[in-house]
Amino acid sequence: MIQIIPAVLATNESQYRADITKLSLSESLVEGWVHIDFADNKFVQNQTIEPEVVANFPINFRKEAHLMVSNPKEWIDKLAEAGFERVIMHLETENINEAIDYAKDKGLVVGLAIKDETEIEKLDPFISKIDTILIMSIVPGFQGQPFLPSALKKLQEIKEKGWGVRVGVDGAVRDDNIKEIVVAGADFVTVGSYLLKGNVDEKLENLWEVLSSESD
Repeated sequence: MIQIIPAVLATNESQYRADITKLSLSESLVEGWVHIDFADNKFVQNQTIEPEVVANFPINFRKEAHLMVSNPKEWIDKLAEAGFERVIMHLETENINEAIDYAKDKGLVVGLAIKDETEIEKLDPFISKIDTILIMSIVPGFQGQPFLPSALKKLQEIKEKGWGVRVGVDGAVRDDNIKEIVVAGADFVTVGSYLLKGNVDEKLENLWEVLSSESD
C-alpha cells in the first residue's frame, strides 16, 4: 500500500512551527512520518531552518530529513541529535559515499535523492548501502512548482531494476497525479504544499478517494 508522507519546507522558525502544528492536529497523521526539507542556499537556491529548530520544538512524528545541501556529512550529527531516524541525501553532492557511511555509523537509515536530469545508472554503486530512492518530480528547493512528467518514466525504470529498495516521488504530488505515480510503481510519495494549503485531513481524504475510486 502506498505511503503518503507529509513534507515541510520552512525558511524560518515561525513558518516551521505553523506548518508542523497544522500537521500535528491532523487525526490521519497521528504518530506517522514527517519529511523535513533542509537547504543551504548552495546546492539549491533556497535556505531553510536548521535541525536545531526541529530539536527545540518536540513533535510526535517520526522524522526523515531531505538534505538539499552541498556537504551533507556536515549535517549528520545535528540530525542525529534532533532525533531524525532517516536521512535522504542527494546523489549529486560531493563525497556522497563518505556521507552515507557516516550517517549509517550514526544509526540513521539512509536514502538517496536524484534530480530529474540525473541518470539512474549512477545509483548502482550505492544500492547495497541505502534503503530509499527519492525521485525529484520538481526542481529541488521550492514548493509549489509544476510536476515533471519525466519523473514517472524514471520511477518505472528504477522499479524495473529490481533493486529491492523503497522508491518514492517528491514534488508537486496532488490529487490529479497521485494515481499515475502509484501505477508507475511508487512505494511512497511526499506531499507538501497540497496538504498544507487547506484542511490537511480533507486533502488526505481527497488523495485516498482518488486512489480507491480509480482502482475499482
